[in-house]
Amino acid sequence: MKALLSAAALAVCVSACTPALVEKLPYYRLSVVQGIPLDAASVLAVKEGMTRQQVEMEIGAPLLRPSFRADRWDYVYEVSRGGKVKENRTLTIHFGADGTVNRIEGDALDFARQQIQHNQQGNQ
Repeated sequence: MKALLSAAALAVCVSACTPALVEKLPYYRLSVVQGIPLDAASVLAVKEGMTRQQVEMEIGAPLLRPSFRADRWDYVYEVSRGGKVKENRTLTIHFGADGTVNRIEGDALDFARQQIQHNQQGNQ
């Protein structure tokens, strides 16, 4: 009987350490946030014709400023947990020869629109 209880206790202890169970523990792997959090209101406030300084005041300094492409700023935001990307947004702002915004693209625009729409529906 004692041997059976010892074997059962050992089986429970060993099975508790399986990777599948450990990954489900919320405190085992912390969220890793990389990049600049892209606030919905700030993203939508950037408009064509704004200067670099205005964009930087609205969103912040870009994560990537390629030296070979001075006409483009890239903002990247990523949240990963347990080595897996859970959230990923990008925003690319293109500047014209006069130094003003002439094009804005990236999935952060769609996300910002959805957030604003969701917030407006929640307030009604």
